[in-house]
Amino acid sequence: MKSIRLAHFLLLRPLILLQYASVSRQAIAQKILTSTSVLAITFLVAGLSSGDTLHAQDFYLHNGDRLTFYGDSITAQRFYTRDIQDFVATRYPTLQVTYHNAGVPGDKVTGGYVGDAAARVARDVKPWDPTVLTVMLGMNDGDYVPPDPKIFADYQEGYEKLITMLRATAPRARITLIENTPYDEITHGTEFAGFMTTTEQNAKATPALGQRERLPVVEAYSPVKELLEHAKAADPSFASLLVPDRIHPSEPLHWVMAESVMKAWHIDPVVSEVTLSAASQAVMHSLRTTVSGMQASGGALGWDQLDEALPLPFNFENALMNFVLKNSDLASCDQEMLKVEDLQPGAYQLTIDKTDVGTFSEAQLSRGINLALLKTPMWDQAREYDGALERRSELEQADFVIFAETNLKDKADASRILREGEAVFEQKVQEALRISKHHYTLAPLNQTIAPNP
Repeated sequence: MKSIRLAHFLLLRPLILLQYASVSRQAIAQKILTSTSVLAITFLVAGLSSGDTLHAQDFYLHNGDRLTFYGDSITAQRFYTRDIQDFVATRYPTLQVTYHNAGVPGDKVTGGYVGDAAARVARDVKPWDPTVLTVMLGMNDGDYVPPDPKIFADYQEGYEKLITMLRATAPRARITLIENTPYDEITHGTEFAGFMTTTEQNAKATPALGQRERLPVVEAYSPVKELLEHAKAADPSFASLLVPDRIHPSEPLHWVMAESVMKAWHIDPVVSEVTLSAASQAVMHSLRTTVSGMQASGGALGWDQLDEALPLPFNFENALMNFVLKNSDLASCDQEMLKVEDLQPGAYQLTIDKTDVGTFSEAQLSRGINLALLKTPMWDQAREYDGALERRSELEQADFVIFAETNLKDKADASRILREGEAVFEQKVQEALRISKHHYTLAPLNQTIAPNP
């Protein structure tokens, strides 16, 4: 009973790291997004050229992979790691990959408060026998001072030793290094003057380390820095919310970090693509979807669509998330395109499963609309998946707290209960990925009767 009460307590207590998760609703409610510009952020990855094509068959993860995320408190926030899971599961719903978060607040390449690097690797990596490892460290390794040659040399030496340990512990694992993100001295004042330069030094040393160790490196520093600079120019007060404590990126900003990894791993940017001809009532083009039952009635079009993927579960209720979408190229990796050609001039209402999605002109429909940026039944399903994933992540965090931070005699029992809970939500996650056929209706705005499904 004691272990059950302990597990229950840990589930109910606020997780320490969630203080970095969100911005006050009052602060967000006062802001009005007026920026219409979109920042084209370039993501460079060691070993990948700008001409590489992103195809599903090239995707880095394989069926049966076991992915462990190793890092510090930015990894322990469980945001970019969950975003990566969202990317993979919604884009490839049948791909079976398991995930484990091995992020520890305050950690360095040499370890931290719950053990040195050797203890960390033995406890937090080995039992999961990963086939894929990501490592993101470097924020704490600068000791929150301006660049110091001795500190930097110790960081480089420690990183090389950590890689050696990870390789020995998980010899089958494909390791990817992720650059650390900036200490933000761009959008607001600084507590540790000059430390941003240190974080940049650590990040920019990662590609050279990857080259020495023959490991791929994902560039995460520059995309975040460039977004901070662009956001400050677009709206300084909103920009300061992106990294509220200068260290830990807000939840929406983690999507940009996850996108960097996904581009490096060749995620397919397409959820689905459909081009229809209103004049011929024909499907002119389709990709990653099956279109059937197309018909016309009184100027309205109706059809069924069974997609192979879901859109990303962006929280459109979060103004900061919308700000990030406006000022980044996230949408380029979330393309759920619908084009309808040969429509008569006018406005058209799009409904999916009798849910009003929006009203569009014939010119907008001819150019194409990205359904991934709208509230659709498919988006609802992706949000349901992400909700179950979030609950599983909370259980995993509680499990870590018990196992790594306590000396309770019965902590193994409490850990077992929490992992059983994880399995429950893992099942819910799988259920949320069952994609169904949807019925689409596109009708002139003055028409009330849609074609029958």
